[in-house]
Amino acid sequence: MSAPGDPRATPTATPTATPTVTDGPGRALPPLTSLTGGATGLAASWPQLVALASAYDASGDRLRDWAGEGSRVLLDADLLASAPLAPRTFAAAEAAVVAACAGPDGALAASAAWETDAVMVRVTLHWLRESDELVRATFEAVDLLAGRAVGFTLTASAPLWLPGAVVVGGAAALLWPTLLRPAVPPSVRRDLDRGLTGVGRLTEQWLLEHPGLVQHLANGGGGLLDGLWDGLTPATPGGPFGLPSSTPDTESAAGLLAALYDDRTGVAVPRGDLAVGLGAVAPATLAGLLTHLQQVAALSGPDGRGAPGAVEVQTLHGPDGQVRHVVYLPGTDDLGTLPWTQDSDVRDMATNYLLLAGEGNAYQDGVVAALEQAGVQPDEPVLLVGHSQGGMTAAALLAQGSPYDVTHVVTAGSPTAHLDGFPAGAHVVSLENHGDVVPLLDGEDNPDTAEQLTVGFDAGGAGVVGHHGLPAYVAGAAALDASTHPGVVEQVQSLTAAGFLDPGGHSTASSQVLQVVAER
Repeated sequence: MSAPGDPRATPTATPTATPTVTDGPGRALPPLTSLTGGATGLAASWPQLVALASAYDASGDRLRDWAGEGSRVLLDADLLASAPLAPRTFAAAEAAVVAACAGPDGALAASAAWETDAVMVRVTLHWLRESDELVRATFEAVDLLAGRAVGFTLTASAPLWLPGAVVVGGAAALLWPTLLRPAVPPSVRRDLDRGLTGVGRLTEQWLLEHPGLVQHLANGGGGLLDGLWDGLTPATPGGPFGLPSSTPDTESAAGLLAALYDDRTGVAVPRGDLAVGLGAVAPATLAGLLTHLQQVAALSGPDGRGAPGAVEVQTLHGPDGQVRHVVYLPGTDDLGTLPWTQDSDVRDMATNYLLLAGEGNAYQDGVVAALEQAGVQPDEPVLLVGHSQGGMTAAALLAQGSPYDVTHVVTAGSPTAHLDGFPAGAHVVSLENHGDVVPLLDGEDNPDTAEQLTVGFDAGGAGVVGHHGLPAYVAGAAALDASTHPGVVEQVQSLTAAGFLDPGGHSTASSQVLQVVAER
């Protein structure tokens, strides 16, 4: 998603206007604000344009062949034999054949026009693609330079501001709770507390109202790291010890941060003592999928104190005899993981960095292990449904490949633009709530591809956490279920035709909960 007016925004289709729809008494569904890609996206029309150019070429070839027939008609023995007998008619026939074949409005001229149109279609398509890439590359360069300038300024000027900040901050931390705060009148303390709270709320409101700027900041993450490093020795280009830093994009910056953490692998432990309320109910709608995912996420408990890393493999037996599987992947359990505090929690910051860098990680390993533990066969269709980090993992498993037949993915609030694309024929639905900054943290809009439909909606939420929370995404999914936009309808119909959604309730379902943990 991009801020309104951002020229980097991918071309979007305008959502079909529909009457207000509700999902309960007095609750209107959130409006869809943008749709990119999918069956009705720009990229899906490119093969059609190429086919149109080929059709123009074929028409030109046929017309040229017909023009060539004219020379054979002119030399026809019977026609030539008629010349002495009817010279006027012979001359008129010859003139008509020449005009039809080689005249200004003849087949030869028409063939040139058709072939010119074919060339123009191909040239237009080429320049459309090139101009999109030029705009993208321009913003990449601008964001990189801006991030580098910010990073360099921070570290180069640190000798000026850091000592004072350390002294003042340290003194405040030590003296405020014990000496200063008790001496301040209660009314002043309340005003100070309200002021600090107000600053926090203003910052949060700014993030919610300027998601495009957050995206630019994330896109300049590589430049920021380079600038921080080079600023340590501002008078000596190339950074400390003459070792330059080179993180030209967000992915390489994430990879550098991931390298600070230990390498781990993910294993799946069956948890027969855990169950999901909807585990025995086949999902009927997109909203049902995300409601189900919400129940799986709750297994981790508050702040990951329950069963962090819990995932569910739901097996569906359809009336056609086909076995299908829906895998539910919640998001990050531990946002505060530092390199020296790593433990067995697999859904932590190290995994976030690895996913952004496009590298293998313990969560992906663990999901594959969970599918094996659950008895999923390589030829049985699989749908992966993930929120936040879980959606990143789902998309990565489809894009990078796995031993299993993943055909569909649904992501909610997940950055996926850093991936190199999805296999032809795959179906990916990516939901993004306006004001949710998490899907923007890869610094890019999701590309317009036939395989991935990205749908923006505005469900609101209480602050940054509320905008990213699963309740907002359940509401957004319900809006997709009610939408009549052809691109949305195609994705929902594909999920239904594949047997992952069963609005008629004809499938039976069973469930296995497994806990993915990280091992060194």
